[in-house]
Amino acid sequence: MKQKLRKILALLVLSVSVLGLTACGSANDSETIEYDSAYLQSVSDFLIGSWNGLSEADLDTYATMDEEDAQSMLDSYGLPFTAEAFTTAFAGYEGSMEELGAYVSTDGYEFETKKDEVILITHLTYEQRKADLEIVFNKKSVAQSVTVNPEYSLGEILAKAGMNTLLGMGTVFAVLILISLVIYCFNFIPNIQAKFGKKKEEKAPAAKPAAAPAAAPVAAPAEPTVDEGELVAAITAAICAYTGSSSDGFVVRSIRRADSATWKRV
Repeated sequence: MKQKLRKILALLVLSVSVLGLTACGSANDSETIEYDSAYLQSVSDFLIGSWNGLSEADLDTYATMDEEDAQSMLDSYGLPFTAEAFTTAFAGYEGSMEELGAYVSTDGYEFETKKDEVILITHLTYEQRKADLEIVFNKKSVAQSVTVNPEYSLGEILAKAGMNTLLGMGTVFAVLILISLVIYCFNFIPNIQAKFGKKKEEKAPAAKPAAAPAAAPVAAPAEPTVDEGELVAAITAAICAYTGSSSDGFVVRSIRRADSATWKRV
């Protein structure tokens, strides 16, 4: 009996200890952050009202506003947003407004706490579909990020997934085909190089053969020379013998050799 009582007491003590630790943990979690739900809801309503009351041009102005200008405006009006969260809120709504249509109603609010931040989810109804506005606040209840999440039907989700898949696969196949064409074109590079090499060889002028050396002029054969005095004496003797007279009355002049070219011209 005593052993059974000891076991029961031990179990009770263990149970109490576990419950105490759980209570301490929940107390610590609850102490991490405190927030005013009504105030946070008013911030959400402010955004929704701003979207509905502005023209497309004004929405675009806030969506593309410079960070410094946005922060200056927020400080002057005391709005609980960071500059990035404010411009992102308007840019997100501007990108989804065609899918949402006109505002119809606000259906409710949900709060989630995570250590040092509070997440407010506002359920909205628009003409074409429902959407959730998600705002993340820090400990000081300043909005750090704003996201607009339209709700899509299962068919729309599958259609978008299929379209994204087709686009992705189409892009991959297009790149593969382009790479294949580039690799195939490498086969023609050697032929192209060979053609250009032949053209260069044809354009280059052929080397001219060296001119044969000019033949040396052949010297004309020397003609035998005859003594002019002997020739005169022989002619005189022949004439005297033929005529039977003496050579006293003869006058013999010197004989000049005519140019051979003169005879050729004649």
